[in-house]
Amino acid sequence: MARRVFLPWCCMIVLSFGVTAVLAQEEAPGAPEATVAEDLDVSGIDKILRGDQEVMQGDLFSYDPADRRDPFRSLLQGIDVEDDDDGPRPPGLAGMLVEELRVEGIIETPGGILAFVQGRDNLSYIIRPGTKLYNGEVKEIYDDRVVFRQQVNDPKQVSPYNEVVREVSD
Repeated sequence: MARRVFLPWCCMIVLSFGVTAVLAQEEAPGAPEATVAEDLDVSGIDKILRGDQEVMQGDLFSYDPADRRDPFRSLLQGIDVEDDDDGPRPPGLAGMLVEELRVEGIIETPGGILAFVQGRDNLSYIIRPGTKLYNGEVKEIYDDRVVFRQQVNDPKQVSPYNEVVREVSD
């Protein structure tokens, strides 16, 4: 029963607001009609679009990282380090990387076991356990291979060293 009384009242209220809005529009015949093209100033829009084009072309915006890392690069990928970014390397074995050495031969002497290696400069060097290299040192020398202890600058690894095994090349 309440629904039957409520529904007609809602309809009457909506109709009265609609009739009032229509009459209000008809009562103001002297008001000038505004056209969209005459009242809007579109010069600001053109200026904004030109500015957006200049930014997209790279004329106005440039980012200077100032030796900070790229915030969009993953921290899990590590850092790309070039060989000569710390300046020139020292001469001889002290300036050789573990990857640049090729084991040519191994000999056993009364003073201990030695290995002959060829460096990146095509010169031969004699190494023994404890010989320092640019990114590591000689850990052990066996009859058929040399074990190097290579420094690794990777924060994901548990140990700051890798063991690199080089066998005698033929």
